[in-house]
Amino acid sequence: MKVVIGDYGIFAGVKDGTMCIKGKGEVRTVALGSVSQIIVATKGVSISSSLLRLLAKNNIDLIVLDASGLPAGRFTPLMKKANVRVRKEQYKAQEDERGLYLSKCFAKGKIMNQYYLLKSIAKNRKRKDVLEMAKEIKKRANKIEECKTQEEIISQEAKAAEVYWKGIAEFYPIEGRKKRYDNPDPFNRMLNYAYGVLMSIVSAAIDLTNLDPFAGFLHSENPRRPALVVDLMEEFRQPVVDRAVFKVKPVEKDGMLTKQTRKEIISEIQKRLGTKVTFANRKLPIEYHIALQARRIERFLLGKEKYKPFILR
Repeated sequence: MKVVIGDYGIFAGVKDGTMCIKGKGEVRTVALGSVSQIIVATKGVSISSSLLRLLAKNNIDLIVLDASGLPAGRFTPLMKKANVRVRKEQYKAQEDERGLYLSKCFAKGKIMNQYYLLKSIAKNRKRKDVLEMAKEIKKRANKIEECKTQEEIISQEAKAAEVYWKGIAEFYPIEGRKKRYDNPDPFNRMLNYAYGVLMSIVSAAIDLTNLDPFAGFLHSENPRRPALVVDLMEEFRQPVVDRAVFKVKPVEKDGMLTKQTRKEIISEIQKRLGTKVTFANRKLPIEYHIALQARRIERFLLGKEKYKPFILR
């Protein structure tokens, strides 16, 4: 279970060995045995040192998001067990065929999830023209197997994304896909915020493994961006974020999403994470599949399992 604190003026502390949340005249206690992560999604929240010590003792992450939804900071236990061999294999894989294979998996997972989501929307709206767009996206996924470099994979992924967002624009008020620095429209602001939330979730899943979050395969290394986290995110953008955001109407104030809009986005993401879907012959909440995919990357690098991208049909 994740605990999301999204209201201004909240105090989170400890009472009788449990987490205690106070605010707006209400007091709520949370047993930490069922908590996997705490997300602070607004400013004006106070966290006691007693709670921080209790979170460290129970190996629970606390992540603070900035106004755009990106993780601004993270409190995590100081010492964790580590398997050095995993990271050694991870660094080696960046230079051999395993890295290229994983890159193809991440990209193909994203493209196929775009295909299935756009195909579903087109069928429900009875739009044969958009259905043809979906078929074009699927062709890009097939071409991934022919790629010999990361650059070629990224090129195919970009072409598929262009078609995907053109199709999505037929049903939702989005002016193409724009990131934070591209002066985004309100719908793109929602996507950017939600992808930031997804990053914190995938980051926590990677942290439970022995993998280096900054040593990626598809995305280039950047000291300010955990490349492996962004790699794994690709498989879950449509299953988690897009399906959630499409249910929310963007409301802005002074060029920023309102607090209520951000709360609705997080609420819908939580619903998606809790949705049970079948993958690899296991019907589990999507959040569990994220954690398992992180573990499978680790096992793949050790030669114990073949990695397959998460695709939601």
